[in-house]
Amino acid sequence: MTTREKIRALAQNNEDREWYPTTDEIIKAMNADLHGLFAKHDLSRDDNLARDKRLFDHKWDYDRKTGKDVYTYTVKSFLDVGAGDGRVLSGLRGVNDNVKVEKLYGIEIAKAQADDLINRGVFVIGRDFFRCSLVDKWYGVVFSNPPYSEFMEWTEKLFREANFGVMYLVLPVRWKKTLDERCGIGLYDVASIGEFDFLNADRAARARVNLVRVTHKKAKARDGRGGFREAFGNGEETDSFERWIMENVGTFEGKPDESEEDMALKLRGSTIDELIANFEREAAALFDLFKSIGDTPFRVIQALNIDRKSILEIIREDIRTLKKRYWRAAFDRLDAVNLRLTVETRDRLLSEMEEFGTLDFNEDNLYSIVVWVIKHFNEYTDEQLLSVFDAMTGQDYVRAYKSNVHWTRDDWRYTGKGKPGKYSLDYRLVTRCHKSYRYSQCVVDDFIVVCRSLGFYVHEHRTFDGKAYGEEQRFCTVDGRLAFTVRAYKNGNAHMRVDRGLMMRFNIEVARLRNWINNHNDIKDEFEVSEAEAIRLWKKPSLCRIGHSDLSLPEFNGLSA
Repeated sequence: MTTREKIRALAQNNEDREWYPTTDEIIKAMNADLHGLFAKHDLSRDDNLARDKRLFDHKWDYDRKTGKDVYTYTVKSFLDVGAGDGRVLSGLRGVNDNVKVEKLYGIEIAKAQADDLINRGVFVIGRDFFRCSLVDKWYGVVFSNPPYSEFMEWTEKLFREANFGVMYLVLPVRWKKTLDERCGIGLYDVASIGEFDFLNADRAARARVNLVRVTHKKAKARDGRGGFREAFGNGEETDSFERWIMENVGTFEGKPDESEEDMALKLRGSTIDELIANFEREAAALFDLFKSIGDTPFRVIQALNIDRKSILEIIREDIRTLKKRYWRAAFDRLDAVNLRLTVETRDRLLSEMEEFGTLDFNEDNLYSIVVWVIKHFNEYTDEQLLSVFDAMTGQDYVRAYKSNVHWTRDDWRYTGKGKPGKYSLDYRLVTRCHKSYRYSQCVVDDFIVVCRSLGFYVHEHRTFDGKAYGEEQRFCTVDGRLAFTVRAYKNGNAHMRVDRGLMMRFNIEVARLRNWINNHNDIKDEFEVSEAEAIRLWKKPSLCRIGHSDLSLPEFNGLSA
């Protein structure tokens, strides 16, 4: 979409909140200035900057052609507050692409643009900026082009809450006259690095603006030779989290805790509305507790041998733990997702979701999480389908495609040529499925998950009993259709007999993902079905996916595939 089309779409959805896209000229000036900062302060020798790997890093190389040292710089994290269509996030490159960004973060209130950012790999940490808290987060670079009508309130919040190595703001030229010490500007070195306009911008305006650079007050750092020099950052100065704690909790001059398991159990049956209310209540109680600590006489604190830094770290960790607990509880509510993920895949998805652990727990961010989970769920569903297929593959229970004219079973078994390039699993097979205890996971349990993903919805409480030796275990769908039977044996084998229709769907979806089939004729030839059935199977894949239309907030259990 062109910028004009994006603006029109935002206006139609009543989401045009003074979005004036940052111009290429401003982005270029920011890149040049950031490059200058890095070039001025040698990261390999700058004590303050090199010590704090949360913000930046660098790599040195020698160019034999030019005979010069070549540095590439890494910004560990880049936050755009009011990210719009993400053009600034993708535009931070330094000079000659010598600046790389590890992780991109954004805050964006327009739903369509925020969803698009998530799908492009940007971690959206909030929708409404004034409902977001930044005090417990750190970023190498922060950028913001705030709405003109509220740039004062916007900028004041950034000055008071944001933790960063360097911040760039696009502000009306009158900013010098309107911002004062009350907003926290006195804590920083603030400088204009250029004046620009939007006369020829993608969205034209008569406003004139400054690109403003914000850095911490210069501190002195030892240069290793007994002297001092200016440092990039400020090292020991309090960050915005500490300042916020000092203002709202105190200066800091036996009931046993519940276990995490007990707390998780209490949350398990809660609705999303209840989770949000409980989180807000717990957070408020936590801050009240810390305020009471702040009122404790100094002699008591001293007697307990607790210093300010230790107390601050305890508060920071408790807030982080509280958020993490509620995000996990919310993830557990995604039944439509969790019941179609193997344990290994779910753990992998959840570990990647830890990136959101510092997010404020509210409905806006819950929606962002769900959009993110949906994107990754569909990727992981493909991967786990192939993983289970490979785990169930055995040389006696595969049928090579007709196109594998040179492959025979003996080739695989005796000559070591490997399994055929293209093959399908037989509906009767034996697989290895050793379970150390009744409820541990094995490939049969993973196959139950695959059955659900293929439309054979086995009840969520049904699991394979690996200790019921010799007994036939029947796995039926919720509507009574038999999906498969299995018998466990003491040697760790599981003998399976799968519904032919289910196994055909399984084989076809694997073939589709691995490009073993290219059209409905391949299905007709390899799986011996009618042309009409082959066309149906090709046009309508059996693997269930989740899309944006399935979102149902605030009750995640309403999701359906």
